[in-house]
Amino acid sequence: MDWLDVIPTLLSAVASIAAAVAAFVSLRISKRSISIAESSALAIHHNSASLVYSNVVTNLGEICRDLSEFSLKLSIEWPKELESKDHYNLGGKNPRPLRHVISDGGNMLANYALNNQLWGSSGNQAIFSVIRHGVSGLNDSEYKRLLKKADGEYQSFEGIFGIPSKSSSIVSASAFRWVCYQLIKRVKVEDWKNIWEVAWFENGWLYNYQVEYLKIRPILQQAKISLKTEKLKLAHTSFPLDYNTELSRKYDEILKVIDYLLNDCNSELLDDYKDWNFNEELSQLVICSMAMVCFTKMQLDIIDINNYGLLDISS
Repeated sequence: MDWLDVIPTLLSAVASIAAAVAAFVSLRISKRSISIAESSALAIHHNSASLVYSNVVTNLGEICRDLSEFSLKLSIEWPKELESKDHYNLGGKNPRPLRHVISDGGNMLANYALNNQLWGSSGNQAIFSVIRHGVSGLNDSEYKRLLKKADGEYQSFEGIFGIPSKSSSIVSASAFRWVCYQLIKRVKVEDWKNIWEVAWFENGWLYNYQVEYLKIRPILQQAKISLKTEKLKLAHTSFPLDYNTELSRKYDEILKVIDYLLNDCNSELLDDYKDWNFNEELSQLVICSMAMVCFTKMQLDIIDINNYGLLDISS
């Protein structure tokens, strides 16, 4: 073989490879440049939407602080107060403190409302289904069976009996029915009537919840309008909001929270029950009210998390 004949071929091959590598590197640089350019354009295009989001979350964090603090206070202090009406020895040999029963019941119902499938996205329908559909079939035989399993246990009732099904009515769940039994057995009907009436007196727990809620409702309504308007402004542009995945997700999340607060935490939903005549259901109404307050606190906590964890969502 004559190497003088081979060398030009080798040099040509090397040159081709070098050209291919250079083209590949150039393509990567080009794609990166395009990506950077698109990101910059996106950031500029969505700057106003980012600013609106940040302003809404910051404003809501400040405006909702009093309701958030009051909701936490109610969920702790009201159950403690109700222990003065407790006939502890009627709850079993070693029953949970009544404040724990009420707190467990309220949180259980609030979580059910947040995660349920049976009632769609309506938290208030899930919560008040307890009253609208009733807790039927309560009897001594079931009570004794549940008592045997729960007496002396200190974990949550859901830990003992299981979490209520998302796709079934909560009134059929043993954990929730156990809460109802404890409330009925340990506190007299006339005491529940008094508890409910006092809660609505001026400066009562539910009266004050309504006062605090009505302060923030107009702000929530305006925040929703601002976010929807900004989202609509971008809908028919080159870069609709959903092009910015992170910002779009945050818009969806805060709008969902606002909808929950407006539709499911509205204190006026309780107005129909102020003068409830079915005294045997008043203990369940207290749990529904506790659940609404817990549900409210869950939503306000999301606003707090977003408020204190604002990121550069424009990039």
